[in-house]
Amino acid sequence: MYIIHEGEIILKEKYGSTSKEILYVKPPNQTNIVTLDDENYNNVASWFTRVFLPQGYPDSVSKDYLAYQVWDTAQAFCSTITGTLATQEVLRGVGVGDTSATPLAATITWVVKDGCGHLGKILFAFSHGTYLDAYSKKWRLYADTLNDAAMCIEIALPLFKNYTTFALCVSTVMKAIVGVAGGATRAAMTQHHAVRGNLADVSAKDSAQETAVNLVASFTALFIISVFGNSLLIFVLMMVLHIVFNYFAVRAVCLRTLNEPRFLQVIDTYLRKEMIAAPCEVNRKEPIIFYQLGPNLLDLKFSGFQIKLGYSLKQLVKDKPVASYFKKIKEIYEERNYVLNPSIRDRNMYILVKESASTDDILCAYFHAVLLSVLICAINDEIVPLYKGAMERPFAQVCKAVQSAAWSREPTNDTQSSCTGFVYEPSYELMRYVDKIVHSEWYKVQAGLEHIGWDLSKHLLIVDEWRICSRTINPDAISMERLNKFDSVVEPSKISLSKDLDLASSEEMFDTRTFTIEPESSTPKVSEQN
Repeated sequence: MYIIHEGEIILKEKYGSTSKEILYVKPPNQTNIVTLDDENYNNVASWFTRVFLPQGYPDSVSKDYLAYQVWDTAQAFCSTITGTLATQEVLRGVGVGDTSATPLAATITWVVKDGCGHLGKILFAFSHGTYLDAYSKKWRLYADTLNDAAMCIEIALPLFKNYTTFALCVSTVMKAIVGVAGGATRAAMTQHHAVRGNLADVSAKDSAQETAVNLVASFTALFIISVFGNSLLIFVLMMVLHIVFNYFAVRAVCLRTLNEPRFLQVIDTYLRKEMIAAPCEVNRKEPIIFYQLGPNLLDLKFSGFQIKLGYSLKQLVKDKPVASYFKKIKEIYEERNYVLNPSIRDRNMYILVKESASTDDILCAYFHAVLLSVLICAINDEIVPLYKGAMERPFAQVCKAVQSAAWSREPTNDTQSSCTGFVYEPSYELMRYVDKIVHSEWYKVQAGLEHIGWDLSKHLLIVDEWRICSRTINPDAISMERLNKFDSVVEPSKISLSKDLDLASSEEMFDTRTFTIEPESSTPKVSEQN
């Protein structure tokens, strides 16, 4: 530590947010500047920081970086030990130590298992590549769990002496999937942690950390094998710890981009409590392990419909080929960059996206689809969790009013919809009404999301690539030969609407209420102002 008795301090430098300082002092009776450097380069902690942490840490990374890296390092340590223990059985399975085994047989086994691994990578990337960004936490945890399952097969190879090649092929395919899912989700996590555009630096330091941990864990595994042999108890213990540490690692991450489960939580909180939920609170409640399984589809559970973005109109036209219907909904959503088309037959809410749709349009479309889905459930007397038990809230009151209004529904002519329990379709008036609500409410939701810290510059919703073209079609360019291939068009039935609910008074319940978000709170409450 330097001590300044006298002299003029010309400049003072500080390295990032650390305690390292350099003073540039002009001593009395001297013309040159003297440098007083407090940095101790022999300090072990300082050396480790420079080697294993990104430059500018902690300001150059997100706030959840340290917690994530601690758990990630712990799981990597356990994974290396279990991998080393399993490797011994793999080598024994391909013939190492067996005098009757030939090099050719071992080579064939190795090539076959590697070939299966390559095929597994290709097929998994084809079938699940789109979902790795949107559900990075889930697939990161699934990947490590699958890796442990593969190592369980490998360490059990002595039990499958007659099926060694098949068992190795299965475990290699599982590890190939782990390689694709783990690498992709790690890249997504790294992108989240790099807040200064320092993606390469964060990735390099993460690799350095993992290499150092793997080095220590490898020597630890060698010690365990030398002392205890290939201990099954230690293997199981390390495997359990590996999964637990991985769970804590993904739970420590606070992603600020909206995917489907996070966005549904935000919408749920807004409609139930008139609040905008903070990113970290939503991340803590985000489902990771059991998500999108069978009838527990999250969008189906929350809104009563499965919401599909960017799908083609082809299947909808087959189910409902009435031209006047599509002309009408096209007119309703003329000012939008999307069109909503509910299918009560299979409880799907199709969002047809236009070519000019932006990120904000996609998010608004999803919000719009949830509101329309809930109101369709309301007119069919089905209670969904979004407004159950919150009847004093504005949206719940709208649901109750629409539920008792005859103008909001029309009987369905689709006999196959009875299996879903729905007997009414939304009327055109109801779709217009919901559009007015969204026009008023989305801007408030959008402003609240940005204020509380959500990143709306991009989204992680799964959107297919079909788009409604905005170009004008020349009818003369469509030949009659092509038109004859289509089924005949059914004439629409006449629909009479009796408005039992005054639209103006209903809109007041939503439109005349303004919401103010209280800052500096993990879950900012929204104060109501008339």
